[in-house]
Amino acid sequence: MQKISVAICTYNRERYLNQLFNSIIRQTLDKELFEVILIDNNSPGNTRELFQIFSEVNPYIKTRYELEKNQGLSYARNRAIQIAEYDFITFLDDDAFIQEDYLEKCLLAFSENPRIDVLGGKIILHYESIIPDWENKYLNSILGYFNRGEQAFTFDKKAYPRGSNMTFKRAVFSKIGLFNVALGRTDKSMIGGEEKELFDRAYSANLMVFYDPKVVVFHSVPVERTFPVFVRRQAIGIGMSERFRTRNKSVQLYVFRIVKEIIFWAGSLVLFLSFVLKSQLPKAKMIIKFRFWLSQGLLGIKEE
Repeated sequence: MQKISVAICTYNRERYLNQLFNSIIRQTLDKELFEVILIDNNSPGNTRELFQIFSEVNPYIKTRYELEKNQGLSYARNRAIQIAEYDFITFLDDDAFIQEDYLEKCLLAFSENPRIDVLGGKIILHYESIIPDWENKYLNSILGYFNRGEQAFTFDKKAYPRGSNMTFKRAVFSKIGLFNVALGRTDKSMIGGEEKELFDRAYSANLMVFYDPKVVVFHSVPVERTFPVFVRRQAIGIGMSERFRTRNKSVQLYVFRIVKEIIFWAGSLVLFLSFVLKSQLPKAKMIIKFRFWLSQGLLGIKEE
């Protein structure tokens, strides 16, 4: 019987944890077929107490709490991988929640196609308040949105699932190694890129990465993430991540990424004009601002 480990890596997100816990309680999968691991990455609040209450109220769910003192998402995820007991590991963001049949659909996908090594699915945005006027399908990914349609398919080497909805065969990490701890966000840094770097290794090892639209996660968007200051921080972080990732491999790859950025600028200008012609100025402006901020991070330009 297939079983799955649910890994929650969290830092200072107490306001969202009960929402996630409740979605886990409502899972259609037999509770004996999954465990819940919470990796506390030095949260200053009452994360441990909340998880303890969840465990005590739901004794039929196997749970485990671990404190990871090394700050960073990659450290936390690697700790979860090391202590997970089941053959499949799904990583859930602490500010997300899952559809009632999420775990059941995850195991079903692996059962129906044993060649799958990594599984990803839809991530739908759950706005807590307003939808910003700059919101559009080209920038929604910075808020966590991910939707590749209603048909299942195998990812090519240019794309990969997003961190809020990715499930691995545990054996994958024995083949390609763990998350790069030099990458991954911390409480003070927005440098990411650890997922992209991991999937680069997965594709180099010829692993199958699969998309299933029936595997659905909802990602919360609080009001503070709808302001330009958040978009700026995210964009610069993406650029810095790409700078680190490519330069760490070779100067040539970094130069190639800069050339791609020039091409992306051309696409952004086309989108800008398209939104202007539709009188959607907030969307048009944010497209250009996002590209500018990302380029800043990519080039290592510091603002005065």
